[in-house]
Amino acid sequence: MAARPWRVPGWPRRLRHQLLALLVVSTVLAMALLFRVSASRLDDVAVDTAQRWAQSIALGAAAAATPALEAGDAAELESLLRSFAGMPGVERLEVVDAGGVQLLSLRQSAEGLVGRETPSATPARGVPALAGRTGFVGEGAVQVWAPAGPGGRLGSFGLTYSLDAERSRLGALSYEAVLAIALVSLMTIVATYWFIQRALAPLQRLVQFSAELGRNAGAQIQPHGGSREFRELADALNETSTRLRDQMEAIGRAESRNEAILQAVPDVILGLDAAGRVRVVNPGVSSIFGLQPEEALGRPVSDLLPGLSCEDAERRTLAGLYMRSSGTYVARFEIEASRRGGTPFPAEVSLSRTETTDGLRYAAVVRDMTEQRMTFSMLNLYSRALECTTNGVIICDMSLPGFPIFYANPAFGRITGYASDESIGRGCGFLQGEDREQPQLAELKQAIEQGKSTQVVLRNYRKDGTLFFNELTVSPVPNAEGAPQHYVGVLNDVTERERARMAIAERSARLNAVFDLSPDGFVVFDAGDEAEGGQLVYCNPAFLAMSGWDAASAEAGIGVDEFDRRFLKQCDPATPYAPVSLALAAGDRTDGPDLLQLVRPERRVLARMARRAGPGHHETILFFRDITRETEVDRMKSEFLTTAAHELRTPMVSVFGFTELLLRRPVSEERRRDMLETIHRQASLLINMVNELLDLARIEARQGKDLKREPCRLDSLVTQAVGPMLIEGAAHELQIDVAHPDCVLDVDPEKTNRALTNVLSNAVKYSPEGGSILVTTQSGELRGEPAVGVRVTDHGIGMSPEQLARIFERFYRADPSGSIPGTGLGMSLVKEIVELQGGRVDIASTPGRGTTVTLWLPLARDSQRPARHAGATGAVQ
Repeated sequence: MAARPWRVPGWPRRLRHQLLALLVVSTVLAMALLFRVSASRLDDVAVDTAQRWAQSIALGAAAAATPALEAGDAAELESLLRSFAGMPGVERLEVVDAGGVQLLSLRQSAEGLVGRETPSATPARGVPALAGRTGFVGEGAVQVWAPAGPGGRLGSFGLTYSLDAERSRLGALSYEAVLAIALVSLMTIVATYWFIQRALAPLQRLVQFSAELGRNAGAQIQPHGGSREFRELADALNETSTRLRDQMEAIGRAESRNEAILQAVPDVILGLDAAGRVRVVNPGVSSIFGLQPEEALGRPVSDLLPGLSCEDAERRTLAGLYMRSSGTYVARFEIEASRRGGTPFPAEVSLSRTETTDGLRYAAVVRDMTEQRMTFSMLNLYSRALECTTNGVIICDMSLPGFPIFYANPAFGRITGYASDESIGRGCGFLQGEDREQPQLAELKQAIEQGKSTQVVLRNYRKDGTLFFNELTVSPVPNAEGAPQHYVGVLNDVTERERARMAIAERSARLNAVFDLSPDGFVVFDAGDEAEGGQLVYCNPAFLAMSGWDAASAEAGIGVDEFDRRFLKQCDPATPYAPVSLALAAGDRTDGPDLLQLVRPERRVLARMARRAGPGHHETILFFRDITRETEVDRMKSEFLTTAAHELRTPMVSVFGFTELLLRRPVSEERRRDMLETIHRQASLLINMVNELLDLARIEARQGKDLKREPCRLDSLVTQAVGPMLIEGAAHELQIDVAHPDCVLDVDPEKTNRALTNVLSNAVKYSPEGGSILVTTQSGELRGEPAVGVRVTDHGIGMSPEQLARIFERFYRADPSGSIPGTGLGMSLVKEIVELQGGRVDIASTPGRGTTVTLWLPLARDSQRPARHAGATGAVQ
């Protein structure tokens, strides 16, 4: 118990009153001490002042009366001394001679009168041996002596001076000073009390604020005015208020949390006394036992736990675990508990025994085991299901390096050939063997790193080394923090399915390759809506090349109607276009494919067929074949037959007619010879035409296999071809400029000579007005290889662009009048000979101005590249 503080009786309790009392007491004590010290000092000052004043009077009297004394004039001496004896404070003035015998003595009465005393014949008492000494006469007077004459040879003047006057004057002064100090002290006390009261006024607010902190924790006070200490105290109180509020809130939260925990704990917490009766219970008793907490209080524990009595509780706890730190015995056991109405249920009890100052106490935690046992039964069922499933199931621990397997069901062993004891503790990677370069493994690794589920198909190997395809599905099992703690993997042997899939994929790849390489076009529309006819889902490159469509427009998913509209815009308006729907409706009843005449992007003739992929509503497949060449060949064949028949018939008619005339009519020898020459000329023309047709057919059939290629100099080839044309006096002038005579060509000299001869012959025939024919050579390239071109330029009738486009057609002649001889096969033969030798024919012509034909032929591989010079260069792509 704390000792009570000692108090002075009558001492004020408030701080301002205590400060005021302390100030008053200290001021009074200070004034008393000051008065005592000043009184002592003033007395000393009065004595000293009186001595100095008496000394001055005595010296003055001695100075004034020494002449009279020396003269022996007693009357003058007395007269002079009376003026000094009557001065204030002087009590007595006497004169003694050098022997100390009193000569004159004057005394001032109380009324201020100076009277003469009878001199004493004996030496004066107290006369110093030397003049100038002072002394006291009693306590109220001081006596001083002044010499008379040099060295006091005439005697001395003695003066007795009273101290009362000086003491009275200084006493009055001291009294006034004390009054002044008392007044100042009083004013100081008043001012100090006012300042203290003002300075301590905020303290009252702090006191009131502190008194209310218990009710208003967290409140803040604003320090208006006051000293720095007050502001610091206010800040400290504010901080204390904040801490108090935080502590009270923390205490409130802790209480709420504890209350919430007690309310939320699903188990029943029972506090039992030594008799085994319930004294404390939480709300969990309502959900487990069906009793309200107030109903359970006071009941014997045997009503709730029929198999537990006081003796049984004592026995179980003492036989249980002893907690040395708390001195508590703890026992855990299972028992059959009883709900309201007597319904039994399995329960787990944790019972503790504690010795307290109030006696023996028990605490019991009762947990309902009904759901746990049901869960355990379900786990047994699930475990049995995992053991019976045909899919392999493994569980990996993600917290250990390598993610080892710690569970594998029997199906895993049947699929992989590894028993459970051979798999547990190993990572799943052992099933891949050396086959680690599988893209699915990267996908699986990424999913595991991200904690996600995934499904992949892996190539795995059984214990005996045989390959099987494993459809692996993995899913994470998170821990309390949400991180994957385990991964469950389900294995499914999909070897047969994968083999079938790969076979289908291989067959699809073959079909895709066939479609991509096929020159025929294929278009596929999906089943879609029966009214709309489906959407375009596939078209091969051949169709894009035929139609001129780009892949982006084809992949836009157009319908059948849009497909028909696009194709209709590309077809020749003069020929009818059958929509796809009509082609599908006709089916196999049509006599053949539909013919489509395209005019854009170029003229083509397409054969189209449309079929369903199967009976009913299935995909639509369109087949397109470009028969432009076949159609053109048929047209050319017809034209060829017609033209060949006409060309062959004309000389045959001449031969037949002239022969018949010779046989039936006699003619003159001259006429006969003329007719025979005509027959010979027509027969020669017929033979040449047949030979050219045979040569052209043989060249086309053999595809250059009958060519006899050998190195030939360019100048000799040109000379052999031009030589027969150099006829003196002819209307045509041949100009030859072989700029590359040393170039060696790898060609068939005979057939190359025939090609050059045909070109030169055409230049001569189609320049009926004569003129110059220029033969030059050019250097250039053919497909990146060095080449030489032989250029023949005439100034004949020339050709229009339409005629130039048909120049290589058989039996086509630029002169339809027939006045220029020829078969129309020469340029076809030239083109075949040059192209079979790896060359190319270029023709440029202007009507009325002439034609230029260039035969580009490749150089032999060991021949040097011909030097280029201005006016003799060219290039062929």
